[in-house]
Amino acid sequence: MSEDQPASLAGLRRLIFSPDVPLARQRVRFAAAVTGRVAPGVARATLRLGGVPVERWTPPGAAPDRVIVYVHGGGYCLGSPAMGRELGSSLAVAWSASVVAPLYRLAPEHPCPAAVEDVAAVLGALAGPVVLGLADSAGAGALLAATAERPGALGAQVLVSPWLDLARDVSASADLAARDALVSPAWLAACARHYAPEPRDPRASPLRGARRALVPTLVVGTDDDLLAPDAAALARWPGVELREWPGQWHDFALTPSRSTAAAEARDVIAAFGTRVLGWDGAVSR
Repeated sequence: MSEDQPASLAGLRRLIFSPDVPLARQRVRFAAAVTGRVAPGVARATLRLGGVPVERWTPPGAAPDRVIVYVHGGGYCLGSPAMGRELGSSLAVAWSASVVAPLYRLAPEHPCPAAVEDVAAVLGALAGPVVLGLADSAGAGALLAATAERPGALGAQVLVSPWLDLARDVSASADLAARDALVSPAWLAACARHYAPEPRDPRASPLRGARRALVPTLVVGTDDDLLAPDAAALARWPGVELREWPGQWHDFALTPSRSTAAAEARDVIAAFGTRVLGWDGAVSR
């Protein structure tokens, strides 16, 4: 266990990330547990882009030609843009960019490819400014599948703890399952059933599609994540670099104020955007 790892992770796994908890209750509890706030001075608004409801986070002086699209995780079944408010808004301040975060449709009410369609619609509505994709977990899969349908929509992307292969038997990774403090094989399998009737469909599992050259891509992960094999597999694609922080938990990088490793990951992400897109700036401390 990482010295920075919150003791509350075990409670989240038991009370939320468990197939034994009804999905409706998971959603309510998760919404209450995730109270992400945007950075000071960042304005938050709701609107629609491409027919999809989105949150928009805008720091003072944001450049109109710099947009971050943040796609949240949650196993395609729960979650909201609130998950990424801390990381996304801090990067927006650093890069003088705005953030657009889709509230995409969730499973099982809206199975695959609903999430992909919604993300693709938002990307299509943003044609014009340079867009950097930021996504975590299932959101990373939706973003990768959406860009397969809309090549050229992004200038670069950052994928945190990506879930990219819903057909992989995660229960076979017994060692990782024992080390992952947050996500369990049973919960992931339940989410996969809810979202993907055909889990080998590349729209649900981008790793099952044809390997392609990606825009400059940074994958942020940890060796203690049950989904670490997905990150490692994507790192073999052209244009992808992988950075791992040992001993962390799934999606650790979303909360840079809560761990040293997450703060380091945020700084690496900020430097990546500066290097590949020229979005220079400084991260607020």
